[in-house]
Amino acid sequence: MLRDYSLAARVAVWLKLPSHILDTQDPSATLAAFEDETNPMLRLEIIDATLGCLHRVLETAHHSEIGIAAESVMELEEILHEGDSAFTISRDGSGLEWRINETLHATYDKAVEAEASMAQTAADHLRAAFSEAYGIKPDPSAAYSRAIKAVEAVANPLFLPNAPEPTLGKVRSHLDQGRHKYEMVIADKTGAPASIDAVVAMISLLWHGQRDRHEGGPTSAPVTRCVTPSERCTTTRRI
Repeated sequence: MLRDYSLAARVAVWLKLPSHILDTQDPSATLAAFEDETNPMLRLEIIDATLGCLHRVLETAHHSEIGIAAESVMELEEILHEGDSAFTISRDGSGLEWRINETLHATYDKAVEAEASMAQTAADHLRAAFSEAYGIKPDPSAAYSRAIKAVEAVANPLFLPNAPEPTLGKVRSHLDQGRHKYEMVIADKTGAPASIDAVVAMISLLWHGQRDRHEGGPTSAPVTRCVTPSERCTTTRRI
């Protein structure tokens, strides 16, 4: 793929690899076989960057080129699947991501679809959050921040349409203090419309959970990853 689509230079620059790679007789072959003892993930990073560069190139490519590339991407996915790799190719083919339960992925897909119908920016933030959480180089803090922005993109204009600087915290306060103004479509055990307590609780959990939003507090803490398909927490069980 590096050779067929002239991606060696793009990938090398993307990953900030040594320039001598591009000075060899066959830069594509050199890059494909390049290893770094200090970075055992480098080969996967090269594959990830190759997929990303290829995705950009194919946005303006001829139909036949797209077909050939798609076959190669499918072949790579089969290799990853048959080899029980912890990684898989992202749905849009733009890179690698941690392999997760299909039910979780289906839930994510439905959430993106639902949010896209309400606010495109919400869907964009949700996609970015997923990529930050399950990409080859996860950034839990960025993923959490993006997830909050996805909720804000829907909740802020809905509950605080006239607020000059709406935030999730202000949405939470608005709903908490105005519970009597809202009710759920879902009925409670008496058959009456349920209260919005569950919604307030979920928003509160999301809001309070971002412990790295401010520094210096007694409960400040970094947002970290816990469980992946190939990992388990050894101290506490978390959801």
